[in-house]
Amino acid sequence: MGNGAALGLLENALASGEVSHAYLFYGPPGVGKRTVAYRFGAELVSGGGEHSRDRALRGLHPDLSEIEPEGRFTTIGQVREVVRLAASRPFEGERRVFVLRADTLNLQAANALLKTLEEPEGGAVFILLAASRDGVLPTIVSRAQAVRFDPVSRGEISSFLLERGHSGDEAQLAAALGRGSVGLALRYAEEAELRELREAVFEAGFALGGSFEERYGVVEGIVARAEGVGAAREREYLAAYDENDGGPNRRAKEAAKRLGRAARDGAVAEALELLTLLYRDAAVVVAGAPELVANVDRIEEIQDYVRDRGGVDWVGAARVIGEARASLAYNVSPEAILEVTLSCTRRKIVEISLPGRSPGS
Repeated sequence: MGNGAALGLLENALASGEVSHAYLFYGPPGVGKRTVAYRFGAELVSGGGEHSRDRALRGLHPDLSEIEPEGRFTTIGQVREVVRLAASRPFEGERRVFVLRADTLNLQAANALLKTLEEPEGGAVFILLAASRDGVLPTIVSRAQAVRFDPVSRGEISSFLLERGHSGDEAQLAAALGRGSVGLALRYAEEAELRELREAVFEAGFALGGSFEERYGVVEGIVARAEGVGAAREREYLAAYDENDGGPNRRAKEAAKRLGRAARDGAVAEALELLTLLYRDAAVVVAGAPELVANVDRIEEIQDYVRDRGGVDWVGAARVIGEARASLAYNVSPEAILEVTLSCTRRKIVEISLPGRSPGS
């Protein structure tokens, strides 16, 4: 769905056998980069074998490896191990495929990868993922074939969800919340944990009064829902081993924990995105354009909230949250980020809407 140019380029590479040794898949989060990387990688390592392809798609093929960052960054130690493996023979197929997040490579790690990207040994293929080319070192960009992924339209996403059996209202809401991402929209349609996170964010966004204890309680609610998202991702990963391979080994359990932590951190980031979306919706309601609201199932609630708070700088409140997202790149606890963010937005919203106050007073 969508990104026909990107898919066509990769299909042609498979058909012709002219596969580059390195690709840079770049585009906004959730537009299918990782999914396509796995499908492309599965075709490369399986050689057309259905069983082998299926194992690769489930993350169980030894020649298709995804390198998860350790914390916020992919370390030089991780890259050195990748370089070592890339120079050795594949376990089963004719080549190995490595999926890395290019925008998590620090300078040392990127430099450790450069020579291998420039002069690859054997049949190794590297698929690098990034939100934008600007976030990747130019020396890495110049050594990989760039493949751009764009956001998918709401209409396409909604049609896709309808085909999967979701109701019209459900598909419309999930497509709007997906913000151009098929994967994220599908998660909103099918993952209870993510829907619960959204409910906690709404409670926080509309609960800016009250005592400190009450405000801290809504922060705890968001963090608890984020932990739930991480736990669900961990269970999902381990389930593949339970069903097909006699149970997970130690390495699989460690990988599951890393994925769970990454999913939890991603859920915290998504909570901030949802807060931004909520205040953006408030801004478009004030502007008289309710048809642009993303939270289409909560429009009356948003209208009532806005009506009681005249003069609020909703765009400014959304901007505060955008600044807070930068804190996620550092080792700051989710609780601290959310507490500071909600405190700042409270000042933007509550104080300005007090009697006798106006923007800028």
